[in-house]
Amino acid sequence: MSTPKAPKLAKPAKPAGANPPSLNPMLSAAWLYYQDELTQSDIAEVLGVSRASVINYLHEARRTGVVKITLESEHFTAMRLAQQLCKRFGLQRCIVIPDDQGRRPAAVRLGEAGAQLLSDVVAQGDMLGVSWGQTVLALSKAISPQRIPGLSVIQITGSMLATFAFSPELCTSNIADRFGARCINLHAPALVSRAEIRDLLYQEPALIPQLKLLQTCTKIVYGVGHLDQDSTIFGSGTVVTEDLQPYITQGAVGVIAGRYFDSAGKPVHGPLDERMIGLTLAEIDKIPMRICVAGGAAKAPALRAALQGQHATMLVTDELAARALISAS
Repeated sequence: MSTPKAPKLAKPAKPAGANPPSLNPMLSAAWLYYQDELTQSDIAEVLGVSRASVINYLHEARRTGVVKITLESEHFTAMRLAQQLCKRFGLQRCIVIPDDQGRRPAAVRLGEAGAQLLSDVVAQGDMLGVSWGQTVLALSKAISPQRIPGLSVIQITGSMLATFAFSPELCTSNIADRFGARCINLHAPALVSRAEIRDLLYQEPALIPQLKLLQTCTKIVYGVGHLDQDSTIFGSGTVVTEDLQPYITQGAVGVIAGRYFDSAGKPVHGPLDERMIGLTLAEIDKIPMRICVAGGAAKAPALRAALQGQHATMLVTDELAARALISAS
């Protein structure tokens, strides 16, 4: 009679995290997710951490530039609305982002698309002019860290202390930092109290070299503002309603870098211009590549005027603005 075999005992399961990876867990999570295409739950099991930790690792990998997710902007250029806008306004390139029904802030979404386009076109040796505003700030934050040799990034308007959250100096320094570029801030106020002070500053030896560099811009990125009470121009703290009345009386509908224009895109001049430090619309128009990043139905009239005035050679906008622009053409 044979002796019954003893049952085999199952090997105890290894506790999660018993063999922690020798690599940085953020790097491991990024590789396993984007390269090996594991699910977040699988990665959590491999690394012995929670799924929430994996999500945090992946977010950090994108934030620090370890992982760069790129949407090839030329594909969006081929969208029907973008093609129509290029044809209607003589644009070299146009990106239209689809409507998301207000799920995310429009400025953030436009900034992300603008960052993709700017990263595509900026080149070694460029002098990139930068305006200010919430959309330009969002763009500055969305650029993936990289290094472009010989690139200089210059502030095209004077400084605005009241707008620090989206000030010209912050937008400029952010973009310079993301591109590993030289940052050139304009060390003067955007708006001074009297025309005589502006004239004196334009003759100041310490400021003249910066003002001369502004005339060498090869590319520029800016937003467009409307003149309603909720406009960024009022949020900047540099002007009040009374300041704009002479411009509105002359038919002004929009503003670029503190410079006003009418429904045909023609500059509208007034008392503020005599006190303002920075590029004029005529000077902006001399820059070979002019990238406008703006959207939303409320901005459509101002954006249409800017495009009719040929102030942009490239446009990043959203579906709401694009449809409004086409329907009014």
